Amino acid sequence: MRSMSNGVIWPLLAAGLLTVAAFAVDNRKECRYNVTPGTRVNVTNDSGPVNVRGMAGRQVVIATTTHSDNVEVDCAQTGNRIQAITHLLGRPDRSDNRVEYQVLAPPDTSVTIHAPSGPITAEKLRADLTLEGDAAQIEVRDVSNAHVHVRTISGPISLGNITHTHVEITSLSGDVRLDAVSGPKVSVSTAKGSIRYNGDFGEGGDYMLVNHSGNIDVTLPATASVDLMARSIAGSVENDFPLREASHPTFVPSPGRSFAGTSNSAASSVQLRSFSGKIRVKKLSH
Repeated sequence: MRSMSNGVIWPLLAAGLLTVAAFAVDNRKECRYNVTPGTRVNVTNDSGPVNVRGMAGRQVVIATTTHSDNVEVDCAQTGNRIQAITHLLGRPDRSDNRVEYQVLAPPDTSVTIHAPSGPITAEKLRADLTLEGDAAQIEVRDVSNAHVHVRTISGPISLGNITHTHVEITSLSGDVRLDAVSGPKVSVSTAKGSIRYNGDFGEGGDYMLVNHSGNIDVTLPATASVDLMARSIAGSVENDFPLREASHPTFVPSPGRSFAGTSNSAASSVQLRSFSGKIRVKKLSH
């Protein structure tokens, strides 16, 4: 068999070396810190996803993966405050600037995440949780006895299995979905995004779902105990949930534009407001 010519071999070798070099710049860094209750963790990542999860023990672990020498991650602990920041060392538009964060922390750790592009996920925590992203998709699940603050510009927001938690969500145009979310105070505000709520609104909470032009869809089980008011100024409302007429309404309902009523013991106050969007309330079907 004739050997391959140099003209074929060298391009193949060069391609192989470039492939090896590409993988060689992947770098995993891990920072570990012993912490006490009340510790705060702040993460700023302008170039990729951040995942935060509560775990047993008294350590915070921040693991990051970079894919080029154009970025680096700095981690530091000062007292009960831990900070991790992604730094760009060269051109901001390079495709290999992405950095992935995995943060493990005791559930009582307060966490602040700023990741414009995201996505951001957080789970199994029970302290202050602040998540900020521009177009980032943000997901929070399995959180209890906490304060959750979420802000995006266009990124969609999803919360699931959130109990006994103060929730505040704001977005310009991102859609918001809440599944089994309850707490003493739950507030959602968007301009153009839609809002979907599936659950029973817990016991004794104040719930405010507000947008300008997006739709609001609420699905309730028959056991829901609510004092509910829905009003759309220039849009429409639809109700398929059995409500008793409110004994002392704060406004005169307008057919097709607003309604109010109570169910069961009316434990939670629920207000649904939109300027031009459609509001729909329906009973959960089994």
